[in-house]
Amino acid sequence: MNDLWDTAGYIASSRYRVSVCKYLDREGPELPSRIASKLGFAQPHVSRALSELRDRNVVELLVPESQQKGRLYGLTREGKQALTRLRGDAASVSVSFVEERSFPYDSLIDHLCDEHDEELRLVVARNGDDSDVFVASEDVQKRYDEQSIARLIAALRAGETTIDDKLMDVPTGENQFAVRGLEHSLLVRFSVDDDAEILVALEPDADVNVPAFIDACRRRLKD
Repeated sequence: MNDLWDTAGYIASSRYRVSVCKYLDREGPELPSRIASKLGFAQPHVSRALSELRDRNVVELLVPESQQKGRLYGLTREGKQALTRLRGDAASVSVSFVEERSFPYDSLIDHLCDEHDEELRLVVARNGDDSDVFVASEDVQKRYDEQSIARLIAALRAGETTIDDKLMDVPTGENQFAVRGLEHSLLVRFSVDDDAEILVALEPDADVNVPAFIDACRRRLKD
């Protein structure tokens, strides 16, 4: 069961992997070039996603390895099971995009916009299955939708090993924070209480001292 969650989380942590898996599940086995054309992605992104998914036994090559043309890929049984699990869990997540003053911790948004305006992408306040999302700019808004945020949260809830490229996971007293690389962004996650947590997505090259960043955020949560 844990392996299945790990696989579902790995799929969810990249929009290319998610899109490729959904396409193969919907349309059946296909060539990388045709997948790229139908999804509107550059072929190198699709080829890399297929390679990554194949390494995790999510997709399989359906022709001999030596065949250079007509390399057809399809979902494995494990891949289908993981995608089904991910869809079911993501469907239980409620996501609402909100303005600053409607965010549960508006003082935190004030702080992040003042101190990290150029680096901030979005902030998520999750409480159980409900999540409020503040997006820092219209440009960032174009990169995310409710489904992509729901998949991210589903992947995080699946367990600590579900997000690939883990950078740091440091206990700090009773609470913990985690920093991860997540498909061209830096994700900082920390708890508010037993049921609630904050996720802050920053630009991948954000120059932040993580412990100081977390401490400043926690102070704002108390305001």
